[in-house]
This record gives sequence, C-alpha cells and structure tokens, in this order.
Amino acid sequence: MEKESSTTIFGKCIISLLMLGSIIGALIFGYIMSEIKNFTGISNIKQFQLSVPTRLYDVNGELIAELFMEKRELVGFDEIPQTLINALLATEDQAFYNHFGINFGAIIRAMIKNIQAGEIVQGGSTITQQLAKRLFTESEKTYGRKALEAILALQIERKFSKEEILEMYFNQIYLGHGCYGVATTARLFFDKEVKYLTAAESSVIAALPSAPGRYSPLMNPRNAYEKNRDILNRMVQEGYLTREQADTIYKEFWPDFIDSLKTEFPTKTAYTKNTDKAPHFTAFIRQVLENRFGRDAVYNDGLIVYTTLDLRRQRSAEYHMKKGLKEQTRLSDSLNAYTRGSVDRGLFGTYGLLRMIFSLPGVVIKHDIESRTRRAILDEVADAADLLSLLTDSRINQEVIENFRSTTALGVVTNLQVEGALVSIEPSTGYISAMVGGSDFNVDNQLNRAVSARRQPGSSFKPFVYGAGIDSHIITSGTTISDAPLVNIDSHGTTWAPGNYGGTYSGLVNIKHALAQSINIIAVRIYDMVGPEKITEFSSRILKVPPFRFNSNPTMSLGTSELTPFEMAGAYAIYANKGRDVIPHGIRLVLDKDGNEIANIEREIGDLLAIKERNNQMQVVSEDVAFVMTDLMRGVIDKGTARKKIREEERFTLPAAGKTGTTSNWTDAWFCGFTPDIVTVIWMGYDKPFLSLGKHQAGGVVAAPIWARYMKDVYNGMPKPVFDGPPENVYRNGELYYIKGTHGSGGGARVKMESIFDDYKE
Repeated sequence: MEKESSTTIFGKCIISLLMLGSIIGALIFGYIMSEIKNFTGISNIKQFQLSVPTRLYDVNGELIAELFMEKRELVGFDEIPQTLINALLATEDQAFYNHFGINFGAIIRAMIKNIQAGEIVQGGSTITQQLAKRLFTESEKTYGRKALEAILALQIERKFSKEEILEMYFNQIYLGHGCYGVATTARLFFDKEVKYLTAAESSVIAALPSAPGRYSPLMNPRNAYEKNRDILNRMVQEGYLTREQADTIYKEFWPDFIDSLKTEFPTKTAYTKNTDKAPHFTAFIRQVLENRFGRDAVYNDGLIVYTTLDLRRQRSAEYHMKKGLKEQTRLSDSLNAYTRGSVDRGLFGTYGLLRMIFSLPGVVIKHDIESRTRRAILDEVADAADLLSLLTDSRINQEVIENFRSTTALGVVTNLQVEGALVSIEPSTGYISAMVGGSDFNVDNQLNRAVSARRQPGSSFKPFVYGAGIDSHIITSGTTISDAPLVNIDSHGTTWAPGNYGGTYSGLVNIKHALAQSINIIAVRIYDMVGPEKITEFSSRILKVPPFRFNSNPTMSLGTSELTPFEMAGAYAIYANKGRDVIPHGIRLVLDKDGNEIANIEREIGDLLAIKERNNQMQVVSEDVAFVMTDLMRGVIDKGTARKKIREEERFTLPAAGKTGTTSNWTDAWFCGFTPDIVTVIWMGYDKPFLSLGKHQAGGVVAAPIWARYMKDVYNGMPKPVFDGPPENVYRNGELYYIKGTHGSGGGARVKMESIFDDYKE
C-alpha cells in the first residue's frame, strides 16, 4: 500500500479538527440553548419585582420620606414621547425596527475597532442586548458575556414586540445619579413627567445609557454640552430633526438649563431630589430599621413605617433653628473680631481649664476673613461661572476657575457655620415629635448632632446635681448655702477655685434662687455635700448612660461631662413625667407592603413599661423629687437666667420649667425646657470645640429665645399646659416646697455649709 501523501494527511487533520470543533461548538450551543429554554425569567421579565421603597409617615399620616437604593418610577409605552424614542434610537440602535435582536453590521464594526485597540473599547449591542445585559448578565466586557447577551436577545425578540421591548428598556436602564428608568431621570433633571419631555431634553437623556457619569449634565456639564451636539447630529442624520431644528435646540436649550443648575450643582441626585421633610430624623429612623430588619428589607421590601414625628412641629423646629443658627453665625463672626495670634489651637483647651481656676479673660479665635470670602465665592459664584463658560467655550476662564478651586481647597477653613441641634419629646408617650441635627442636611453636612454630638452641658447639668442632693435628703428647696469664693483641694493636694459667671457673689442664698441664677459656687458646694458617688449614680440613672461617662471630680457639678442633646432630653422628660420612666422612640408601627403588621414598637415599649411597673421599677426618680425639681426649674424661667429672653422679649407666657447651660469660653449654649406636654432641648455651638460663640453668648441669650419661639408654635391651637399640684408627701411653706421628713426650713443645712466654708477659709 502506498503511503498517503502529506497533503492528504494534512487535509484529514483539518477535517477532523473542524468536526471536533463543530461537535464542541454544538454541545456548547446546545447547552446554552437548553439553559435559555429552561430560563423562565425570559417569559416573566415584564413582571420583574422591582425594589419598592420604604415609606415613613408622621403621626398624622403625612409622608415624611422614602428609603431606597434604586429610585424607579414605571411608565407605559404610550407615556413615552416620540422625541425620546427617536433620540435614543438615533444614539443607541438606529436599526432597532429592522433587526431581530442582533445587528451583525454593528458587531463587525465594533470588532474591527476592538482589534485595532487591542481590547474591548466599543460594543455593537442592540437595545435588546442591552436589556438582556441589564436583566440577566454581569456587566464585565468579555466575549463570553456578549455571546450570552446575543442569545438572550434572540429569546426576548421572539417573546415580545418591539414596543414592549422599548417599554421595558426605558423602565430598566440606569441613567446615573441613582436613577433607574427615564421617569425618575426626567423628574431629577427637568422636574417634569416623562411624557412632557421636549426634543432638547430627550437628546440630553439619550446620551446617558452608554456613560451615565461622563455625560451627566449635573456631574460633567461640559461633557454633556459637547455630547449633545453629537446626539442632535445623529437625529438629523436619521431624519428625526432638520438641521435648522437641531441648531435652534442647541442654542436655546443650554443657557436656560445651565441657569437652572446654579443653585443645585453638583450634588443633586435622585436621593437628594426625593422629598425628605425631616432628613436628620429620617437618618435616625433608617439606622433603627436597618438594625432590626436588615438593609435588604429596608431598601427593597416596601415597608410602611408610622413614626412619632409631628411634621407641623418639625417644620417649626427647622425654621426657627435655621434662622437662629444663621443669625448666630453672623453675630459670632462679629464678636470674634480679635485673635490671640498664631497660637497652637490645642492650647485653648488647657487655657479653658485655667480659667476655671483663675479669673482670666475669655479667648476667641478670629475667623479668617479671606478664607470665608474665598469659600463664599467658591460656593456661590465659581460653579455658575464654570457653567456659563460652556456657552462661550472659554478655556481660559475655565482654567482660572479651576486654579481658584484648587488654591481655595488648600487654604479655606471648612464649616465656620454655627451648628445646633433640637430634640422634642412627649413625656407621656416618649414620642420624638421633632428632631433637627444641624444647620442643614447635605452631602457635606450629614452629622446628626441631636444624637451623635457629645458636648459639655454646662449649667444645664445642675438639675441632676441638685436632684441627687434632694433625692438623698441632704438638701431641700429651702436650704441656704454660702455663695462666696472657695478653694477645693483634692486628696493629691491639687487646688481648684471655681468662680461665678460675672465674678460676683451673693452671700447666703437658698437653693431655688441659686438654681434660678445658675450660681456655680452653690453647685460645687452641693457636690461636696452630696458626694460624687451619689451624684454619679443619680445622673447615670436619669440620663441612662454608664457611670464612667461622668467626671468624678468637682467640675462635674458645672457640667463638664459630655452628653448628647438626645440624652439630655430623655432625662428632662423623666422630670416632666413626674419621675416616671420615659423611653424615647421614633417608630410606632411597621407594616409590610401589603399592610400586614410586622412590628408594633409602641406596644413593645408599653409592655416593657408595664413590666417595670409591676416590678416597682417605673419610678426612675421619686415623684416627690421630680415635683420639687420641676418647681425649682420653673424659677429659672420665671425669675432666673431665662426670664429676660423667654418671658420679656419672646413673650412666651405659658407655665414651663427649664435650665440654661453655658460652657467655658462660651463654646456651648444650651436650653433644656419643658411643660407637662413637651420637652425640648436645644444646643448651639461650633463643631470645633475650640471655637467660641463670642463673649457673653450664653445659653439664656442664644438658645432660650429659639426654644420660646418653637414652643409658642407648638402650643398654637393646643390647650394651656397645667402642672399638677404637689404629691401627698410634699407640702408648701411660703414660696418653697419641701418633702416631708427632710430638713424643713433648711437651717440645719445652712449651719453645715457654714462650717464647711469655715474649713475652706482656714
């Protein structure tokens, strides 16, 4: 037998390889088709379960906010304007109505470009393939994924009409800024329903599917401006617009659109655009919900959450706080007109402690006027100038603006705005009815100072020092104590000499007058009489914080332990609730999207309080002590440090109790006040603790007026508050109340303190 020629052998090898490749290819194709055939999702994609936002409602059923990760609004095909369809087809898939899911011409063109680039730089995907990618495949650019997309596209085209495919595409496609689908995008960019989009607006949206960030008119307006010319040219080429129409659209649309962006560029998103009527409260509730139900349920399952917030009170709180913080910023800037020079700012904390020992002047830090000016220009002018430069294509102007941005970012001190927080709680229910966590809520300012900012409460802590003394039967409201200079010496021989605000002393004064006038020396003397252990135990009990949070030294009596406004409000609520426990909460009821109850937090709290009642644990503070302390704090508003602002200037005349608070160097200003119906705590100060509000900017001057304005709004339409009379174990003697079995007139306490004072004089 003759040997086969080399040519024949080579031919047989080629045939064998082709047959083997065909078999392998057929097996792979058969497997993929089998998987696709068995994939029921193709038939059900119109019924895909979209993420449903969680909705928060206030006590009156008014919508507060929605919580979501993907913001969607569904629209039918008949609601999509033809101009938007034309713009998208011209940009993404000119042959959409002529192909069967795959455009081989586009694929070949893309393949050539990819081979030339050595990587995948361009796709030939049809709209149908993009829909398949969005719904069924991963987003990485591989040839395997492209093959799978193509097969899925064939299936989609076989199952659905072209109009159905477009409808699904328009509802599913991601267009940036948290927007899924054209309806949400239309509301974000143009504040209108999708059916009212113009040809110009449609052409802007049509650029987004391929690169939502790069062509966003909010994030990259110059790119969007330049890309829009290309989109309009394509629409002209496809016959959707004439050249004259495209030119007119381009010239007339952009100036007005750029002008509309000036106030919101560049942080506007679907999340910020979504109405949130109480953003700090919403953030607080979101954290509670995530901890209990998990992130997936919160953002996808459409929970219905009924909260304790009262939006009428919330609007009032935000209005008065924002107005007050803006005015205080202006005033503090004016007062802080001098500087100590280039001093290490870390020394100011040490200096503040020295002021508690020696009579030293307050020190404030000058706010750099140039920095504030540059910041104002950056915030209010630079963005607008940058956008306007697009219309003139002035690269020089753009370079100047960018240079200004970079130099300003290096030299500007951020956040010189006076910040603040307000928490309002109903003592009888524990409802959080209003919460403000700062001057604003935006990308750069999301800290909820109401619950997260620990600050020294200053004299607003004194009601717990006095309360511990009364609870221990060591002092009464009639106890008289010497208000005179003293020096406190600890076991290590360290001395501390506190002073009163203003540097004056009053001799013998009783407890009610001392609290009303916020006399520091009296608070320190009570600390010495009662002892740190009892004060710490009492404070920990009523504030519901661990004992280690308190300074175990005499400075504690002047409020040097750091607490949040939320913690302070909860403690004052217990006083307002006759000493009975209050559990502040923001959620009443949680339902699933079908209306089925999945959590009744209000009932859970009620059950917990009922158990405490049965176990005789309901009284955090005795009713007798709570009544006497409330009476003492009513004196603060009627005759003390808060009288001028609350009673005389703001003319809030309803019965109320409270306490002012101011810290060293006027860095923190507080007012904590209540009626039987509502407790409201306000804190104001700079985020940086070394910055001063300015000389004499005390709590009674800064925070008390805002408290009064807010409380006047709260009681507009509400019955006048009425404090209950004294409990059975409390009696009245003149203007003072006493708990039976204590010192009575307080004479014994006076002798004791005079003896202590003699020891100090020695």
